[in-house]
Amino acid sequence: MNWEAISATGDFVGAVAVVVTLVYLAVQVRDAKRATADQSRIYRATAVREMILQSCTDDALRTAQIKSWGLVPYYEAMATTLNTTVDEATRIDFANAYYFWMWWGQYASTTEDRDRQELRYIVRNLGGTPGMLDHWKNSPVTRPLIDRQFAQFVDEILSSTAD
Repeated sequence: MNWEAISATGDFVGAVAVVVTLVYLAVQVRDAKRATADQSRIYRATAVREMILQSCTDDALRTAQIKSWGLVPYYEAMATTLNTTVDEATRIDFANAYYFWMWWGQYASTTEDRDRQELRYIVRNLGGTPGMLDHWKNSPVTRPLIDRQFAQFVDEILSSTAD
């Protein structure tokens, strides 16, 4: 038995094991990084939705936000278009924003085609309703602040509903 050959074989197997371990660890680190980024996006979407929900239910907060953001003319025009009061228009608009941010959270964390197809269906059928579509096209807050890729995703879906 040649101990040098056995030692060399052992060294080779050990080196292969180290390489395999390093590749495995690299994959694990990459997956953990993706999961952390995914959680961060979900947290942001949740925080925005919570703030919007608070604004929907707190008249004083919503009114103060609208005044401080200079959006009174926007909501007066919306109320005329929707044949509602300004207060009703603001609630509708904030509720619509809630949906778009919720959908963004799903879009940003979805990796399976089945989930994207479900999201397309929801955006097309609810986002394509007149009030939601008006919000998407005209809101001075939602669309300008949301992720550009998601905005393109929604634009593509909603443009196909007009056909």
